[in-house]
This record gives sequence, C-alpha cells and structure tokens, in this order.
Amino acid sequence: MKRIDETRESYRPVAIRGSVLYFVIADLSLVNAMYQYSLEFFTRLFRTRMERAEASDVLDKRLQILIEDVTRSFYVNICRGLFEVDKLLYSFLTASSILKRDEQIQGVEWNFFLRGSPTDFRDRENLASDLVDDKVWQGLHGLEECHINFKDICNSFTDIADKPLWRTLMNSEAPQNCSLPPIYEDRLTNFQKTMLSNVIRRSKLIGSIKEFVRAELG
Repeated sequence: MKRIDETRESYRPVAIRGSVLYFVIADLSLVNAMYQYSLEFFTRLFRTRMERAEASDVLDKRLQILIEDVTRSFYVNICRGLFEVDKLLYSFLTASSILKRDEQIQGVEWNFFLRGSPTDFRDRENLASDLVDDKVWQGLHGLEECHINFKDICNSFTDIADKPLWRTLMNSEAPQNCSLPPIYEDRLTNFQKTMLSNVIRRSKLIGSIKEFVRAELG
C-alpha cells in the first residue's frame, strides 16, 4: 500500500493538469449553453489517453508525455464541438488557466487584463501624446502599478532610444511580431506582453493572444 501511494503521488502533476482542463471545459457552457460536457465524458477520455499515450520507464519523461498528450487530446476533441469563433477563446483559457495554476500568472495580472486598473490616472499628463492617446497613457500607468516588470514603461515611451521601437509597434498591422525595447523584451512574460498589447493595441489583441498560446502551448 505504501508503494502504491508513493507511485500514485508521483503522478499528481498529471491529475492537476486534468483538473485544470476539466474546469476550463466546464466553464465553456458560460460562453454558449450548447457547450455542455459531462464528467463521464471527461473521465472516459482522460483514462483512454492514460492507456494509449507513449510508454516510458523514466518517470519524468512519462509524466511529460502524459501531460502533453492529455492537453493535446482534449483540445482536439473539444474543438470538434466548438464554433470556429470560440476555438481561440478555448485555447487562450486553457493556456492561461495552466499558467494561473502554476502561479506564473498572478491574480492581480489576470484582474488587470480583464478589468483594467482600479486606480484613476486621469490626472497624469500625457507626455507621449504624439504616440498614444490619454486612455492608453493611463493604461500604461496602470501596468506600472500592476507589476514590477512594467517599471518605467511610461518613461520608455518618451525615451529617445526606445521611442522608434514603440512607434513601429504602434503603426504595425502585426504588433505581436514587433520587438519591444530590450529591457521589456527580456523582462516581460508572454502573458505580460499580451497585457501590454491589450492596453496599447487593443484592436490587434487577437493576434497577440494567438502568439501567447503559440509561445506557451505550441
């Protein structure tokens, strides 16, 4: 019994990934009432993948195989029943939920992405009015308040060296493919780059979300 318990405990990462995927799928009914999946369906598919996934005698490799197989298999199976317009949302929720469970996305970051900053920055003079409007300028202050990785980003928009990079990004049809100033390119996580896009180029957010999902899940 002790050996069984130890072995079972070693597979907990796979169970955690399964629970994350299950709650994402369960919440799809909030997007469209047609998207209803039973726990029985989920459990059956999960067990099938556990049985059919590639075997390995190396535990760490086996766990990685199972996690990737379960994630991919659920994506493929669930997408068959989704409208095309909702597939990207499902991908985004899956990627972000995995990162939130691993504490790579903090609650304050997620709340900012959904609702913006709770602080009123309308009294801040827009020092980069040739690049961004007042609403974006206030959003940049909100980013600085939200996470230390965004420190001095408002100053970066007025910096003579950084300004050309920001201008290129602001004018690009695919801003997710543009380079940020080096300090932010290296410092920001993939989700924080999506947060930034949501503030400065909201009309191009879909492209940024696709890049976020690609970077995190492939």
